[in-house]
Amino acid sequence: MGPQASEWLPEIEKALLPTVVRTVRELAHDYDPRILRDERPRLFAREALHQRYDIGTWRSSYPEAITRYTLRYSDHDPDTLAEREREKRDALKDELTTVGTGRDALNSGLDMVEETIIPLLQHARPQPTVVLVLNGPAWTDVADERTAARALDTIALFGTVCELRLVCSPRLKQHLDRHHPEWCDEHLDLTRSRDGWGQTVPGETSKQTRNEAWATIAQFDPDGGRLAVLETLSSDSDRTVHELKADPDLALADGTIDRYVRELADDHDLVAIDSRPTSNHLTLTETGAAATALLGPNGRPHHPDQSQFTSDRTRTHHGSTSIVCRADRDEESPTPTDDSTADTDPSIHSSSASAVPASTPTAEEWLADTGRADEDGYVQWLDGPDDRLDAWAMHERLRAGQRCAGVTVVDDPTQPFDDGEVSYISCFDDHAQVVVQWGGALPTLVRITSALLSERMFETVLTPATVGDDLDALYDGTLESAIDDVLLLGAQVGWFSEDEHDYESLRERYSAVRRRLLARLGDLDRDDTDAWRELCRDAHGLLASATQLYHASDIDLTIHVRVPDTAQLRAGTQRYREFCDFFKHTVPKNAAYGVHSAYRLLYEQRVDKLKHRLGYAFDDDPTAELTASWVVSGPTATTFREDIESAIATNASDVREVIQEGTRRGVGFEIPVVEGNSYAALRGVLDQQAERKGFTLDPADRRESIRLATATLGTEPRRCSPYALAEALLAIARPRTPSPALSPTDVAYGLTQLPADRLMPTLPPTMQKVLKTLLVADDPLGRATIIERAGISAASYDRNIDELAALGMVEATGNGGHRKWRAWIIPWWSTLTDDKQPRTTDEERTIARMIRWDDVCYEIATELDIDPDYELFATPVDRDEVFAALPALDRWRGFILAHSDAGDTIPAPATTSDTAEHTKTHSLDSTAVEIGAPSDDATT
Repeated sequence: MGPQASEWLPEIEKALLPTVVRTVRELAHDYDPRILRDERPRLFAREALHQRYDIGTWRSSYPEAITRYTLRYSDHDPDTLAEREREKRDALKDELTTVGTGRDALNSGLDMVEETIIPLLQHARPQPTVVLVLNGPAWTDVADERTAARALDTIALFGTVCELRLVCSPRLKQHLDRHHPEWCDEHLDLTRSRDGWGQTVPGETSKQTRNEAWATIAQFDPDGGRLAVLETLSSDSDRTVHELKADPDLALADGTIDRYVRELADDHDLVAIDSRPTSNHLTLTETGAAATALLGPNGRPHHPDQSQFTSDRTRTHHGSTSIVCRADRDEESPTPTDDSTADTDPSIHSSSASAVPASTPTAEEWLADTGRADEDGYVQWLDGPDDRLDAWAMHERLRAGQRCAGVTVVDDPTQPFDDGEVSYISCFDDHAQVVVQWGGALPTLVRITSALLSERMFETVLTPATVGDDLDALYDGTLESAIDDVLLLGAQVGWFSEDEHDYESLRERYSAVRRRLLARLGDLDRDDTDAWRELCRDAHGLLASATQLYHASDIDLTIHVRVPDTAQLRAGTQRYREFCDFFKHTVPKNAAYGVHSAYRLLYEQRVDKLKHRLGYAFDDDPTAELTASWVVSGPTATTFREDIESAIATNASDVREVIQEGTRRGVGFEIPVVEGNSYAALRGVLDQQAERKGFTLDPADRRESIRLATATLGTEPRRCSPYALAEALLAIARPRTPSPALSPTDVAYGLTQLPADRLMPTLPPTMQKVLKTLLVADDPLGRATIIERAGISAASYDRNIDELAALGMVEATGNGGHRKWRAWIIPWWSTLTDDKQPRTTDEERTIARMIRWDDVCYEIATELDIDPDYELFATPVDRDEVFAALPALDRWRGFILAHSDAGDTIPAPATTSDTAEHTKTHSLDSTAVEIGAPSDDATT
């Protein structure tokens, strides 16, 4: 192959087509065995290949094409097909083996390969082996090295899913190393042997002999018996045919061994046979000895000039990478299957080489990239950038924002959706989530309802297995009353008549109501107050009905409302009032007391509705529960907390007067309104992820881990984004041994895996990029390398590196202009480490070990040549005065306080009991609105 990728890409795709077909057949069998039996694709291409496994995009016909080819033509001899069918087969095969070659607008570019063949090959078991022989003259004489660079990128892409081997001459190796050094450093190991196997042949074997040996064994089946027989022979000793037949590892029939031995000797001159003894003795010829030296530890042949292609394929993905719904009522969520934690201690060493490519989108960028709703779907399954986060991880990341069964407000930098009409849905472990962007009260309400009752939710979450063909699976099938009475007269499920008493009718009914609701929203005239009010009432009723169905199906529900510009929302008086009123009217409507709608028990004023109610009896403590939890996220969303709470509280006065007065007994419930960035919230995220991965947490490690997270991820002391913390914890592998402790150094490793813009968010982007570049580097980096890898200017580097060094985030390993740098999430002076001095031997550093926050500030200011006023640090030291007088340190305030003695002021739990600590910290950043007024003396 030469440097023009389009010339040889079809050949690779053609060679890999059998593997691709086999993989599709396996996935199809797992999805629905009837697909293979009937040779009918059903919904496999769209629901499985595209939506579940993220193969292809809206502009790609690949999923449908590979499905049709696999089912219709892969098992048929083309010569037996009719001419018309053979033409269809050939056209499909041509389409499947020219992906990315640029022959048409929808099939061009390396991105198309990455979106189609590559994700499909990720599921291939075993992964295929590909040997690429590079045409030396073509590569060394290429007119434009950018052409070669594109070809190398293509090779690297296939190296992520194949056991890839490159064959090239020593001269070409030197050429590639000179013209494409970064690619060679990242992908080629030109010198190291593998598992003790070297690529040199013992003795004085000539190059010609080695090439002859390669030419011979390269034609053998790599998994066949000829190579197996050859591998058992050694140049140091001979073996008899009788010994080969008795060798249990060979596992070949006696007649087969006789035939292979004769072929190796007579046809290929690899073995010499001495027939004089009773049993034939076998010895290797010179060519045979050269051939055995070219066999790797797996018994496969390797070209004498082959380079070892390396790729970062060591991390094991989640057991099921893109499952968006539960396949079974008892199915557990996919969990990471890595069997080891990071080998390096991030507090002592910089992170290992798992650097995320700069082109990989962040989680926020991925969410914001909705595409167009009318083309990509108004309701889309939640997934993520697979290089770092798959569908389950994104679900868990979002779930970290939900702290209570109420309303959680989360400060988080939130990017606006490309199309605000898109809603995301997800479901794992009987927990469903809906994600919408705030677009006004009524559109937001309709979008949430539309997502919950979308066809995708019915197909994968509210399925017949969950709901029951006759709705008999609702409420676990443990009802004394008829299910239709429960739903209509108890749960207050609307649009439910005698025609909707089975699953298909119910689904069809709600699908039709949903479509009408969307159509009415599209045609609504905002100035028509009556139409607006009527649509709002219907949308609230449909949402309450939907949440009751999820509640009856034992599916927890969290609804995320994203507000990208919180400041703008607050600035508009009418807009902000509408926003708060949305929660006032919406949240209390979604509550249940057993099978009964709490709204009907408390708020309903219509006499006919009150008369026709399912009979009920109260417990000693008649407390209802919310059927949905709400999360509001945005840059300053926590400023909404008190206003949302006040708005909901005004709804408490709307409870029926007889219940407020105590003449009628009613239910009561609380609607907590809490913050999601607090210590208590972060503690919950840490505990949940540690438990999922099999770690234990002692109180000291818990407090120190949260200190570290808030120092690295927060914009103010002791607070940070729960989403960023969850994402860091998801990057930590599972432990080698059962129930080891999760330490702050484990958390530090996870933090290094986050995108640059999540690290130290108070810093400018260029400084974040420098820090991230060094954190993921295997070795110390010099100035030029840092500038290139971080993609920053020399001026930005010079402006930032000394400040990072003064804080102890980076340390130099050289002198003068030849300094190289290493980075740490935890600085050496932190109270989270035992270091007494900088970790490197650089003599230029002068900061002594200090743990008092004011001493740390003074020494850092000195390092930055600020020359602070000594009187500023005279006791007693005022914290606010220090940072006000030293604005250069103010952006490091949270970092300095968390890593110094000030970090110890985070309140320690008074007991190891989770309940006790939750009670202790819950009141610090949350309150609850009480709804209802149950009275023990009132009559029912």
